[in-house]
Amino acid sequence: MKITLIRALLWLCVAAQAAFFVLAWTAYTPSIGSMTIDMTAIGMPFGARLALTPSARLLGAALALPTTLVLVYGLWRLDRLLLNFHRRELFSAQSIGHLRAFAGATLLSTALSIAEPPVRTLALRLAGDGGGQHFAVGVNSEQLMLILVCGMFYLITRLMQEGRRLREENEGFV
Repeated sequence: MKITLIRALLWLCVAAQAAFFVLAWTAYTPSIGSMTIDMTAIGMPFGARLALTPSARLLGAALALPTTLVLVYGLWRLDRLLLNFHRRELFSAQSIGHLRAFAGATLLSTALSIAEPPVRTLALRLAGDGGGQHFAVGVNSEQLMLILVCGMFYLITRLMQEGRRLREENEGFV
């Protein structure tokens, strides 16, 4: 698969994340014919966002925004890595840094996505707008797998650093 196609899909993913974020925290409910599309944040029942006051939706969006921004930053660093790969800079320090930053941002975004629903519920209750929400902390198998993959990427960056060090050492002997 070409790097250009992967980069296009990457930016399509960023656009979809932004659209989902906006649709999950606004009162806008798109419809196609007689069907309506209800986007909700993780941990909120369908239709619950429409019952929230505008200030409660704003509070929920403010608490969810860091997760989205960290993920977008990680995807931007992945895009930079793909550009380096396109230029054949596979083991450069910059490429290793991009991969490490992508893995770290993805890991942080995953941790924030686990912590955000209970923090949101607590904040909405304290603000007097979360009476219908129950307090729950949950981790799903996709999040656990993503944490494992991020750990593997960190291991790969260590191997890339070691390969780079060995290459530079060998170049010094020649």
